[in-house]
Amino acid sequence: MVYSRSQVLVVGGGFGGIAASIAAARSGKKVTLVEKACILGGMATLGHVCIYLPLDDGVGNKVFGGLAEELLHLCIKRSYNTLPPDWKKGVMRVENPSGRYRTHFNIPAAVFSFDEIMEQLGVNIIFDAVFSELIMDGLICRGVIIETKQGRVAYLADMVVDASGDADVFSRAGASCVEQKSIVSHWCFELEPETMKKALESGKVVDAMKIRWLGLRPGVDNNSSGLTRFYGTTIDGVNGYIQLSRKLAREYLDQRDNATYAMTSLPLVPQFRMTRRITGIKELDMFSSNQYQEDSVGCVCNGLACPAPVYELPYGTLIDQKIKNMIAAGRIIAASGDGWEMMRLLPSCAFTGQVAGTAASLAIDQGTSVQDVDISSLQDSLVKSGVIIHIPQYMKGNVNATTTQPKFTTDPMVKSDALSYH
Repeated sequence: MVYSRSQVLVVGGGFGGIAASIAAARSGKKVTLVEKACILGGMATLGHVCIYLPLDDGVGNKVFGGLAEELLHLCIKRSYNTLPPDWKKGVMRVENPSGRYRTHFNIPAAVFSFDEIMEQLGVNIIFDAVFSELIMDGLICRGVIIETKQGRVAYLADMVVDASGDADVFSRAGASCVEQKSIVSHWCFELEPETMKKALESGKVVDAMKIRWLGLRPGVDNNSSGLTRFYGTTIDGVNGYIQLSRKLAREYLDQRDNATYAMTSLPLVPQFRMTRRITGIKELDMFSSNQYQEDSVGCVCNGLACPAPVYELPYGTLIDQKIKNMIAAGRIIAASGDGWEMMRLLPSCAFTGQVAGTAASLAIDQGTSVQDVDISSLQDSLVKSGVIIHIPQYMKGNVNATTTQPKFTTDPMVKSDALSYH
């Protein structure tokens, strides 16, 4: 049964899908967003990774503008935040900043803000709906089939954005993809008398909100660990990840089973980092920091590095060689190694989502495929929203990507216990 038709259909309601939907709706398109859970935000909300990592390069220069910046401020529209006072929306550079352009945010408050903006823009959200199959006409996707309370129904569309986080849509369309196993980690909130006392003394509830990270961490040598890694694209992989991550949490709780400790939450999705991505027409080159890319759709950096190399992201990283009306958003774009690690972060997901929604809308307006979208028009549209397309001269030379490797930076709100089985 054909249930509905849209101009742009977005599969996945994480930050990539949110940004893609907003961008397309602001371009005047009828947008449908399909989300398998009952709230938006993906890993940042359901997965409890509620840290909006830096929009800056670590030396005072804003790298991410546009919707990546707007969504940061949307996340902290309500409730608490940890944004340094130096950074305000629209500021391009801060001399001697007191901190990075980043913040923690309250998950329910962010979800309510996502709901609000979607209502204002008229985005049709289909919650509790799982993407199942595609309706293909050669190299064109005419729509998707999803599993709902009413059974299997079809949603037709002119353009499709894959914001699934796992390239599920591209993969089933026959696009070339790459898979890898993911380390296991488990994020949850915890409550202890020490943090409660600090919050009472400061009068700030955020001081009581501590996140516990169990399992393995990126950017360190995990070779001595016996923890299994899992594919996030198989039944066994997903279930194995969930079971092991919860076992780590259970054992941690067993060690602290007394009146002075409580786990106050559990993640509601498996917290896979990277699972499957498209090969793309181009791949992000991690040895090309500070280099001009003619088809750049914006600047990116790894907020976990300080200072962070800055790159121009080619449009070809978001599209496949063959599928004519499908575009990627979020961590599934064509980037490998440290590039994949960088593009899974919230600012990168929001940024690529904006590019995807804008490009899909332009393809409709221009009556063309996503591969033939006029790059100059796309760049112009993105610039008008605050995206920095090419690296400004003042930003160049701060760090050399060939000699500086991205590294994990510590966060006072995140407590880590790297558990391993030998």
